[in-house]
Amino acid sequence: MYPGIDIVEIARFEQACRRHSKLVARLFTDRELAELSKKHISSLAARFAGKEAVLKALGTGLSGLSWHDIEILRNEAGEPIVYLSERAQAAARSRGAERVRISLSHSKDTAIASVILE
Repeated sequence: MYPGIDIVEIARFEQACRRHSKLVARLFTDRELAELSKKHISSLAARFAGKEAVLKALGTGLSGLSWHDIEILRNEAGEPIVYLSERAQAAARSRGAERVRISLSHSKDTAIASVILE
């Protein structure tokens, strides 16, 4: 089992997105953006924290991966589900992991994500 956790200051994340107009498109896939409204910055920040937590659990950082290699969507019940590209799946398999579990949350000021590769 490999854990990963990340916390994001929502105001700081929002400032970065405003300063760099292409940042949101670089961080999130079209499917993620279709599911989320850019107006809900706290949800975007939580997804970003989720991607960071996955990278920490993989132990790779962005080395050889891109933000689009990790996609976080919701299932019919509203639970967040992580989808990994082939490259990200290979990184997970190299650690003996076959499954990614994720939990996302946010308050007014912060977003947090917890991930376990198993």
